[in-house]
Amino acid sequence: MIYIGLTGWGDHPTLYSQVTSARDKLFDYSGHFPTVEVDTSFYAIPSSANIEKWCKDTPDNFRFVVKAFQGMTGHLRDDLPYETRNDMFNAFKECAVVFQKYGKLAMILVQFPPWFDCTSKNVQYIRYVKQQLQGFPIAIEFRNQTWYANTMKDKTLAFLKTHELIHTVCDLY
Repeated sequence: MIYIGLTGWGDHPTLYSQVTSARDKLFDYSGHFPTVEVDTSFYAIPSSANIEKWCKDTPDNFRFVVKAFQGMTGHLRDDLPYETRNDMFNAFKECAVVFQKYGKLAMILVQFPPWFDCTSKNVQYIRYVKQQLQGFPIAIEFRNQTWYANTMKDKTLAFLKTHELIHTVCDLY
C-alpha cells in the first residue's frame, strides 16, 4: 500500500479555504491526505497535549510520520539540550508513545545529515538508534551518497533490511 502525504500541514496554503483558521488546518489537511510528516518534532519534541489534540483532530485511519529530533540524528553535533543522550531519546519516546497509544504512528523518520557518511562508526550509531527506539517502526533517510556508492549500495540496502529499518529516499537535486 502506498500512502501519499506532505511534510507538515501548515505550509500548504492551496489546501485551505480563506476561512480556515490555523488551529483547523490539520483537520482540513486530513480530508485531503491519509498521512503527514510531523516536521516540528525535528526542532522540538512536542508536548503530549499537542499530540493528543492532533490525534483527536484526525480520522481513525490517519497516520503520522514523526521526524526524529535533530539531536538524535547528529544535526546538533554534540550540543544537546538534554543532560544525557539517553534523556533525549527517552523524551522523544514519550512523544512517540502518545501517537502509538492512539494508533496513529506510521513510523519514526530518522533523517541523517549530509555529513553522516558510510563509516563503521555511523553504522554502529544506527544500531544504537534502533536499540533506543525498540518497539517503534523506524525509517532511515541518508543524505550522503557514500551509502549508495557502487561498492556500498547493496550492503546498505541489505543492512536496512536485516535490521527491519524502512529505507527512505529523498529526492535531492
